[in-house]
Amino acid sequence: MAEAVGLHDIREARRRLGQQLAAFRKAAGHTQHSLAPLTLYGRSTIANAETGHQRPDRIFWQRCDEVLRTDGILTAGYNRIVALEREYRQARGTAATAAASDTAIETDAAITPTASGAPDDTFAQSGASCLHRRQALVAGITAIATAAGLLPGQRELRRIGAGDVARIQAVITLYRSVDYEYGGGAVHQQVAAFAETASTAVDGAPGDRFRQAALAAVAEARQLAGWTAFDAGQHCDAQRHFLSAERTAVAAGDARLAARIRYCQARQFQHLHHNRDAMDTLRLARDHLGAAATPAITAMLDSAEAASLAALGDHAQAQARLDSATEAYSRVEPGREPEWMGFFGYAEVLAQHGRVFRDMARHDPRYGEQAVRWTSEAIAAFGPQNVRSTVLNQIGLCSALFLAGEPDQALTVGASVLDHTRHLASARVTDRVHNLRRDLTHHAHRPAVREFRHAVIAVTA
Repeated sequence: MAEAVGLHDIREARRRLGQQLAAFRKAAGHTQHSLAPLTLYGRSTIANAETGHQRPDRIFWQRCDEVLRTDGILTAGYNRIVALEREYRQARGTAATAAASDTAIETDAAITPTASGAPDDTFAQSGASCLHRRQALVAGITAIATAAGLLPGQRELRRIGAGDVARIQAVITLYRSVDYEYGGGAVHQQVAAFAETASTAVDGAPGDRFRQAALAAVAEARQLAGWTAFDAGQHCDAQRHFLSAERTAVAAGDARLAARIRYCQARQFQHLHHNRDAMDTLRLARDHLGAAATPAITAMLDSAEAASLAALGDHAQAQARLDSATEAYSRVEPGREPEWMGFFGYAEVLAQHGRVFRDMARHDPRYGEQAVRWTSEAIAAFGPQNVRSTVLNQIGLCSALFLAGEPDQALTVGASVLDHTRHLASARVTDRVHNLRRDLTHHAHRPAVREFRHAVIAVTA
């Protein structure tokens, strides 16, 4: 029997395809900068495709084949990766789940922009089925956490051991997947109870060799409790959990985890328009990291700081920070990063590029086209499991299209945004939709735009 396909095989296939692209590019006498405009993709997409850090769509590889005259070799390599991903998901999931994933991967529908720039609706579900599936997932995870003594119930943890730490991390992963797909409002109460129970268990644990790992696991749980509360619009609860997470990570001696938690705090400050507080928090994280910083963590902090700089009007420094984040991410080696940094892919850096250029376009419409391009690339880079991130960037794309003077395309994307917003339990998404009104002002004389504005008000009321 043939050995099952693993994630390592898929990553290796992406790495090999990237090496092929780099070899063909160099043989044709192109730099990444000179090839980018010919493919209609950004230089960063080419750089990250060559290192295997990004999964561009089939159209990207077809264009590279055309420009580099490679007789379809790169597209064939992409098709082999698609087949590996299909085999991997079929092996892991039920027949129904595998079939759904198969379709999403093979057509790139869930992550590839359509002609309008909006992702296909393959990940959308009807309201009733979406709610039923969400409730079933949360109930299942809650039952697992309760049985493990990680939620209030008949059994409580009295002593933390290696097995308990693994169970805490497993439950974090399960809750996090629901947060990504349905929003923090779907799980924030359950995650808060879970994090507080785990904290109590660690408080009563002896000072043995597992304590440091247990503290780090609880810090992750508290971070997730803060993040889901933030996404649900429960800002006081979010701050409370983030502060507890920060203290626990510091007690565990984990400067990298503390930096991630401070990044989350900064994201909340940004959402609340406290950008100077966000910058102070990000710089504190950087200072405390020192030599413990990794390329991915550096890219995370730099790209977030760029967003605050742009919001404060310092566009030159914002672009410099984006360049720093891009350079740092080009040095990422996944095996050398903390496991919890798996959430931060290059799509996050692209999304911050889009955010910065949208701020710049509000001052100078000439930047609108770049805002559209960066945000479109971010949407293409997010995987189908990152539903909320995709929707947040759809909202950004809608804004960018209005700013770029493309109201018809903006309305097409906006219609998809409003539909997806109804299926997400995310106050953050609702707030972002509400903010769309500021960017459509110059087109408000158009009847269709006025109608869209009324729809935005209705959704966010």
